[in-house]
Amino acid sequence: MKITVIFIIIILMFAGCSRSSRDTYEEAKTAEQQKNFPTALEKYSQVVENDGASAYAESSQYHIALIYNNELRDVNNAAKAYKKFYTLFPESKDAATCLFLAGFIYNNDLKMHDTARVIYNEFMQKFPNHELVKSAQFELETMGKDPTEILKKDTTVQAGIQPPGEKEHE
Repeated sequence: MKITVIFIIIILMFAGCSRSSRDTYEEAKTAEQQKNFPTALEKYSQVVENDGASAYAESSQYHIALIYNNELRDVNNAAKAYKKFYTLFPESKDAATCLFLAGFIYNNDLKMHDTARVIYNEFMQKFPNHELVKSAQFELETMGKDPTEILKKDTTVQAGIQPPGEKEHE
């Protein structure tokens, strides 16, 4: 009898957590739609912290990254949020894209090339057939280089013009 009562209490606790996570998630979505981003981030973070394995947590972590990246333009926290998404949800359909975006921000916005290199290499190892692999390879090849020189060289090659200082192959 005591075991049955304890079992029922445990089930009710878990049911309460799920409902609470759903409610908190809906509050976060509403705050985001109203452009109240600090509240949205707080609520989404609560869902991730309190219900880390649920679909609500996965969606919440994704929204955290999107808010930091697209709405607040806080690239430091966006990169961390994308990386955290990949760490928490490596089997998600969005895991590869989030990992790539973390590398992209570390490389292009934060100029943290060593961190970006590690992330891009992990991305290509884990997702060798992903559509962004060629982009990751390009990012690695051009990392730390002046973008104007890359574009200048690329356009001269496309136009069939030999870049200065390079010999034509016979």
